[in-house]
Amino acid sequence: MINKRTINLAKKVCVTGILLGATNVAVAAEGDIKTSFYGSLRLGMDYVDAGTADDAANGRDFLSRVGTKASVDLGNGLTGLAVVEYGIRGEDGVNFKQNNQPGLRQALVGLKGGFGTVTYGSQTLLWHKFVRGSYFSDGLDSLRQGSIRDDDFLQWQRSSGNWKYGAAIQTEGQDGDSFDQYQVAVEYQSGPLKLQTAIASDQRGDNTGSLYGVRGWYNVSDNFTISAFYHLAEADFDLYGGNSSGNVKLKSTASGNDVGGVTSCTGEERSTAGLYGKWKSGKNQFHTRYAVNACDVKGDVTSIKVEYVRQFSKTFKLWASFEQLDNDESRKPTSGQDLSEFQLAARFDF
Repeated sequence: MINKRTINLAKKVCVTGILLGATNVAVAAEGDIKTSFYGSLRLGMDYVDAGTADDAANGRDFLSRVGTKASVDLGNGLTGLAVVEYGIRGEDGVNFKQNNQPGLRQALVGLKGGFGTVTYGSQTLLWHKFVRGSYFSDGLDSLRQGSIRDDDFLQWQRSSGNWKYGAAIQTEGQDGDSFDQYQVAVEYQSGPLKLQTAIASDQRGDNTGSLYGVRGWYNVSDNFTISAFYHLAEADFDLYGGNSSGNVKLKSTASGNDVGGVTSCTGEERSTAGLYGKWKSGKNQFHTRYAVNACDVKGDVTSIKVEYVRQFSKTFKLWASFEQLDNDESRKPTSGQDLSEFQLAARFDF
């Protein structure tokens, strides 16, 4: 029997096919439209140990995606841009399965010129691009503030010499607010040093708090890089309900922790601070990070994570990682016990 999910998925596939077909026709007719299809499959398994009887190995999708990029030369130094990208995982937020629907990750249009690049739509936020990008192959951060992507964002970015600037506003929700949030970001790079900062200001509802972030990088050598970051959310910054683990929903039933994200502490001032290091030699890479997520009332969560990556080619790699998440004693009565996660997975980019 053909169910509703199958019908909806078939509709999306047909629409995507029509759009790609129309794009190909445009290429033939105009001669100045460039399109490319891309994808990244990231599949493997993890084992979550929370000290319970149901601890087990699980199949896992680590943010696989497919997408299409397009650009058109508009003349006078202007370029039109468009991106449509879907995540492959299904409704459970962990795996993609037969007859499950993919989820939209990005859908944007833009204009690029001497003024920089302006984009509008569902897209990766400046906050993520400048101060919160993931350090590990799974594309997740176990301790993080805010969100990776959101809808209805108007963003501007421009590079000039050693500097890169960004600004954004969000018009969303039909909730009586003209703008739900503002974001501003700055980056400075000189030689082996790169410094980044960003601010997100909550303008939705009665709460108008802010989220602040700084991050620094230093290339000690061609093979060794270190990084440090600090994020601080005011108590009334509640756009994303405190710390966000995005669309990762797999949980340990005993601990209450999201695998890939700690339990939120909405309504409290909260900070995340960490140190990261990367060492590479040939086709081998090692990543490590120590970080602390601190909440005024719920207490702290400490994370130690290590990862080994074997890069077989530019497009194919395997990784193995281990993370230990420890709740302090004040947090355990409400947020559960400590947990650990082991990952073993492959990534194929095309």
